[in-house]
Amino acid sequence: MKLRSVVVVALLVVVAPGGCVGLSTRVDRSALDAVPNEELLLLFDAENAVYIARDEAELSSRLLQDAKLALARARKYGDVIDQRRTAGASVDSVPVLDLLEEWNQGRIAMREAELQLRDVQVGTSDVRLWAARARYEKEKARLVKEKNPAEGKDLKLEQFDEQVTSWATREAEAQAELDQKDAVVVQSRTRYFALSRRLQEASKGAYGGPWADLLD
Repeated sequence: MKLRSVVVVALLVVVAPGGCVGLSTRVDRSALDAVPNEELLLLFDAENAVYIARDEAELSSRLLQDAKLALARARKYGDVIDQRRTAGASVDSVPVLDLLEEWNQGRIAMREAELQLRDVQVGTSDVRLWAARARYEKEKARLVKEKNPAEGKDLKLEQFDEQVTSWATREAEAQAELDQKDAVVVQSRTRYFALSRRLQEASKGAYGGPWADLLD
């Protein structure tokens, strides 16, 4: 059985207007019809990379929504703190409630950093998907050129090389931005965890535990 294709286009080589979105150069899957099945196995790694990148893009979108909910939950917790200030519970001394508010501000800052990270992650995963597709198209072009010369006579492999290089550059730039956002998240989490330990100690375990996000 032949491998599934990720993209099917009408022409052997398609050049998008301006070449600014997606891929400017692709190979029609039908050009591989004359290639023996065992040779198509050479496409497996490149094609599998596309599926992995697509799954990553879908996961990034879900994580972005989770980050939005977590931030909303942290912001809403300010109302809980206000209620605790008037409830008069013995555990809710002024120092504890002040620390609880500082802890929640730290949590909000962490959630905001996480949201920014997830937002960049969505964009990065999209770039990775296009980069994986570019590599897949290059492998298809190479295979057609080698195994089906009649169909591949008009293919220019250097165009596919340039396309891969272009997307690889964007991929590296996106990863650099992602790394910067991740570093901010690490810093904010470190501060938040330190506040959590102080709050747990001050409140004798009433606040700041690992379950905090699950109860508010």
